[in-house]
Amino acid sequence: MVLNAADIGQGMALALEAAQFAARHKRVQKKFLNVLKITLIGMTISYALIYALVFFPLFILRNGTYIFATLLQYDPAQSSLAILSTRNAVEHFLSTLPLLGLDILVHVRPGMFEDIFFTMLDEVDPEYARALKTWPPRKFRWAKIKFTAQRLAKRYLMTLAASYLGRLPLVGWMVVPIGALTMMARFVGYPVAGGIIFATVVSPGSRRSTMFIFKSLLAMGDFSRDLLRPYFSHLGAKPKQQLGFYKANESSVIGFILAYYFFVQMSWIGPAFYILAQAAVAMFISRNTVRPPVYTPGAEWELVTSDSVSDATVRAQKQVQSGIKSD
Repeated sequence: MVLNAADIGQGMALALEAAQFAARHKRVQKKFLNVLKITLIGMTISYALIYALVFFPLFILRNGTYIFATLLQYDPAQSSLAILSTRNAVEHFLSTLPLLGLDILVHVRPGMFEDIFFTMLDEVDPEYARALKTWPPRKFRWAKIKFTAQRLAKRYLMTLAASYLGRLPLVGWMVVPIGALTMMARFVGYPVAGGIIFATVVSPGSRRSTMFIFKSLLAMGDFSRDLLRPYFSHLGAKPKQQLGFYKANESSVIGFILAYYFFVQMSWIGPAFYILAQAAVAMFISRNTVRPPVYTPGAEWELVTSDSVSDATVRAQKQVQSGIKSD
């Protein structure tokens, strides 16, 4: 599905409205400030420890290398490069530490983020929150493992094929541009994707910017899956159903996520903005999905958009009736 500029704009406008609404809610304010405070304190302590245990010894080692190089008459360039590479690697790890911790916390303690989601949903649409809470959370661990394994295997095989085909004489150089064109056209359409790929071929210096945009689109998909986890888990959505939901709402989801994505990537304050995004996504669900009925044993719910309200209502009635009969 090609991204729609109007839907992206609507998603961003809804994200800003949701952020303003969430920022006025005292409980969300408290969680935002608490996470921000913990992150800042944790980063300060981590930086102080790493400076004392890593950066300062590397500083001593680097200066010692120059002194010994002067005394013993040898070139210290290789040693200095190794020290600088080590320092850069440690700095990169330090910059990603808060987001790494957040990612672990999202998977280890999902209940904490679910509480933020439902707190906001209670304020935005109490009836929706009440109905959704009646549905028992389902995790589908095996389905998720199978889906993830298939996706990783597909990506590995595609990379392997591109690597071998890229070695072909005369036409090998076309493999990567054609592959990138096919994948990027899914988001922006073939005319725009063709223009971008042509620019990367003509101007190799633009490849880094193009890859950054493409990777950001893929990363925003992972980001949105984490934010929508409370909604998906309560309705028992399997990975394929979730994928269908994204395809139906791709432009509006990307527009909504785009308003928070780059703030969340900031190492010192990113986790606090994740809390804000987790609260705000409740408004996205309330505005863009059909409210499920109160759960009855055996009932199932299909994830649909607000464009299919009438069809969804009929399905919901049939599902509820089938659930009552199964009792």
